[in-house]
Amino acid sequence: MKEKGQALIILIVAVALTLSVLTASLLASISQARASSTSRLGQKVYYAAESGAEYGLLKSLRNPGSCTGSDTLNQDSVSVTITYNSAGTSCVVTSEATQNNILKKIRVENSYTPSQIFTTCCWSEIP
Repeated sequence: MKEKGQALIILIVAVALTLSVLTASLLASISQARASSTSRLGQKVYYAAESGAEYGLLKSLRNPGSCTGSDTLNQDSVSVTITYNSAGTSCVVTSEATQNNILKKIRVENSYTPSQIFTTCCWSEIP
């Protein structure tokens, strides 16, 4: 007669263990989804910054004398700011893209050789 409640206790322990495993796997899935979303957004912002740098290079190519000022672009809800600064004979283009507290910066230098050939140098992401 003392063994009547054992089946109920075993059932309760099994249900609790199953719920614990399901909860842990659900939390892991949610965490992975958030990380994936942040990674995709980071890539989107990075490529927008690269597009801004390319825009700046095109502007420098079309108008060699203008290496001052800035431009602002909006690309698929990503805000891109391109700044131009002279550094000796080079023009430094810095593109900064932001969305949802994610910031990416790309810096590239360009110049004209004495024979008027357009060259680029030092394309890099600024941490």
